[in-house]
Amino acid sequence: MKQHFIFFVMSMICLDVWSQAKLKNECKFGFKLGSGIQTITGCPFKNKPRVAFMGGIWVQLKISKSWTMQAELSNIGKGTGLGLQQSKYGDYWLNLYYFEVPILFQYHKQKAYMEFGPSLAALINSGEYTNGGALPYQADLYPISKKDFSFNLGAAYVLNEKWHIGLRLSHSLLPVRKQLPATSHPVYNRGIIFAVSRQIDLKSFRAKQSQVIE
Repeated sequence: MKQHFIFFVMSMICLDVWSQAKLKNECKFGFKLGSGIQTITGCPFKNKPRVAFMGGIWVQLKISKSWTMQAELSNIGKGTGLGLQQSKYGDYWLNLYYFEVPILFQYHKQKAYMEFGPSLAALINSGEYTNGGALPYQADLYPISKKDFSFNLGAAYVLNEKWHIGLRLSHSLLPVRKQLPATSHPVYNRGIIFAVSRQIDLKSFRAKQSQVIE
């Protein structure tokens, strides 16, 4: 898992270096912040979605007139939140935190674009809690996977040269936990994120740095 994650990160870095060397005018860089609703499937508890946050950086490379490829590195929360009502096990929380690397293909049409692609995430922290009750299974026998391999589908709108907003849906392609007692299928992450992105003009930044040095 760590080898795959490192490969994705190194791919993003290599993409940035190569693009600046060969396609200096076709590469964009920036950061993004977002919030959305996350939940899981295959849960034996009554629950409602969790409000989670994400933040990270992105590198975008133009590959044709209408297509770009974007690599990201973000910190994102997933899991599920409080139960809709008290069950015999009490309210339930599952907090999952990941470093995630999406690799996206984007089709542009005027000021809007569609995007799709996979992402690989490494679990950095997790917590599972109930309010006034016990889990109906032994948590150590049903560990959370250290990785999450997902598919993403989204749309975005370019506000101006520096800012754009987007909405992205994601769903795990592989289970993040094996099937729990009293459920019919394994546990998968799924969610929707609204994000705001800010492009950084590297040439302008470097010019300002040079002026400061001089």
